[in-house]
Amino acid sequence: HTNTKRLAEGLCALDGVERLFDGLYFHEVAVRLDRPVAPVLEALASQNILGGYDLSKSHPQFGDAMLVCATETKTDADIDAYVTALDQVLKNQTETQPRKRA
Repeated sequence: HTNTKRLAEGLCALDGVERLFDGLYFHEVAVRLDRPVAPVLEALASQNILGGYDLSKSHPQFGDAMLVCATETKTDADIDAYVTALDQVLKNQTETQPRKRA
């Protein structure tokens, strides 16, 4: 739970990322992006990072949301690397395509 909390806090500090639900979570947390999830996950995969699960595949009502996980096997460095990689992907994609308006 501690690692997932750290991951959620790091992700939600990024522009364009917020928690999908305010409720409790354990090893997994759902986050909403300000853009489609699939291209983000593809960009992370190109860096050998399994970025999460695109919730629109099974729950289209959640829109641009993904499920992410950080178990006890992940180190602080692993979590920081994921947050940094996602931040860079979001910034790079913003430069090439406009963000959705809220």
